[in-house]
Amino acid sequence: MIRNLLVICFCFFAIVTASGQSVFSGRVLEHKTRIPLVSVRIQNLSNGLKTISLKDGQFAIAAKTGDLIVFNTFSYQPDTVLITDMHAREIFMEPKSTMLNQVTITDTSGRAKANANAVQHYDPDFHGQTVVYQRDAKGYYKGGIAIRLHYWTKDDHKKCKAAQSAKEREISEQISSVFTAMNIGNYVPLKGEDLDNFLLLYTPDVKEYTDKRFELVPYLNACYVNWQTLTPEQRKAGDIFGK
Repeated sequence: MIRNLLVICFCFFAIVTASGQSVFSGRVLEHKTRIPLVSVRIQNLSNGLKTISLKDGQFAIAAKTGDLIVFNTFSYQPDTVLITDMHAREIFMEPKSTMLNQVTITDTSGRAKANANAVQHYDPDFHGQTVVYQRDAKGYYKGGIAIRLHYWTKDDHKKCKAAQSAKEREISEQISSVFTAMNIGNYVPLKGEDLDNFLLLYTPDVKEYTDKRFELVPYLNACYVNWQTLTPEQRKAGDIFGK
């Protein structure tokens, strides 16, 4: 195995030397945070060679002075570097600012609708119940009040629970519409069975999705970084949940 690796390395450097090229190397890091970026796609536009960044963001590609090198990965702005010398270099990539639209939860119970002809007030003299001052057709007070007595019952508890379940189902449907192979495939470099398993592993639940700190691109970026640390067996969703 080691002998074969040495032969491959020897052939690579022989080709590089024969073509008059050297090796351009360095590390790919996230701007400001200096987090190493793994699996960044790197291409030399001048000779067509391609590679990816490895552990700790390290990379190496055959090149020479004057070549253009493109660095590209999902959720980061692409970067193009003109080689002016062959010294090892740190490449910094800027995260994209694309975010998921904010989740809006609407009250479907009907209790939030305002009464156009009444002003509601919670009066402590009536056990905190809703007191509605009556108005005429023109909106003027016509005297008297209408008291809406409302005490908490088991039926009310069931209705509240049912309304909450309805909201959660609505949000679950929204999550399902966002976390599809067609949509998420635009953000992560996966397809086929790998993409299906990725979705099974990392589709968020309602609580996580509705958290005010949830943003789609940073979330997918963190998930993909974690995905890369999994073994082929662990990437199969059924196996990882069984451990």
